[in-house]
Amino acid sequence: MRISGITVYQVDLPVRDGGFRQSGGRVWRTLDSTIVRVDTDEGVSGWGEACPFGPNYVPAFAGGVRASLGLLGPALIGVDPVGLLAVNRAMDEALYGHGYAKTALDIACWDIAARVAGRPLCDLLGGRLIESNNVGGFFALHQIDDVPHLMPLLQEAGAEQFEFKASGDTATDLAMIQAIGAAMRPHDRLKVDVNEGWRVDQAILISKRAGDVACIFEQPCRTYEECRAVKHAIDHPVSLDECVHTVQDLLRAHADRAIDQLNLKIGRIGGLTRSRQMRDLCVTLGIPVYIQDTAGSEFNAASTMHLAHSTPPHLMIHAWDCTNMNTIETGRGLVREDRGVAGTVMRASGEPGLGVEPFMDILGAPVAEYR
Repeated sequence: MRISGITVYQVDLPVRDGGFRQSGGRVWRTLDSTIVRVDTDEGVSGWGEACPFGPNYVPAFAGGVRASLGLLGPALIGVDPVGLLAVNRAMDEALYGHGYAKTALDIACWDIAARVAGRPLCDLLGGRLIESNNVGGFFALHQIDDVPHLMPLLQEAGAEQFEFKASGDTATDLAMIQAIGAAMRPHDRLKVDVNEGWRVDQAILISKRAGDVACIFEQPCRTYEECRAVKHAIDHPVSLDECVHTVQDLLRAHADRAIDQLNLKIGRIGGLTRSRQMRDLCVTLGIPVYIQDTAGSEFNAASTMHLAHSTPPHLMIHAWDCTNMNTIETGRGLVREDRGVAGTVMRASGEPGLGVEPFMDILGAPVAEYR
């Protein structure tokens, strides 16, 4: 079996509720996603997606994905898609770095491999160790007054892990921690997703004032060195995200005792091949993981769920349904309970491959083809 063609689609994903907000005043009202179909000479095709969360989140941007495909697409023609290491080696030889741009092609080749095997993708990633993935309950900062009402609804829906995006303002973020903490049950946990938005001194101060609230600070500062300094100065756990791109980054953080949990985003790591390597290393080291992606539609959500299904339950914190922020769907196949409500259960399809069939009217006309 050989890759015979690659077709590229571009889809704008409008964001719910007027936009998604991160620390530092960053707001995204539309996400630019690239979806690819990889065809083979035996008639089997696979789908993948790459959707960086805007150009000022990590060193990645949507235009870079499609520009990179101009080099990567021709380099993969004639390659066996089932040989995932060979696929990634061919991409690395054609383009150094830019893992985010290789993600869609890597996922599409995993889709093909699983379809050829006649098995759902999670079986190839380690087996379905978790039947259903719990999606964490999410709060926006403007919902602070609604926390007492919303919290019981999320808890009844099955959420035990909650999170919010920090603003970067000490008083605002501390008030949200205290509001959610007051409504948490003894076994509930709160993740404060800072997205690099605090200084070291802010993180230390907020940790002290958060007191006994069972929360974890995710990527509190921009650099690894700053996050390490925070970890060594506070009692609350620290999760790393944006500063861990490679296995070497993870090993360094573990050796430095700078990491308690890892937020593993498939698109940031560079696809399922490298994400599985990092997930498996976390299993070996005993590091709990969140399984997520930077953003995207049904294709990215499916790859996230398959990787989550195949993660040992005792180290799997929760997955993230990236489609929760979108107002359109690009395909069918995911199993959700009460779509649009955070904290519900989500499962990948039991069909071969990713298990997502595209809505071609949403994808529209191709923006590029490589044969």
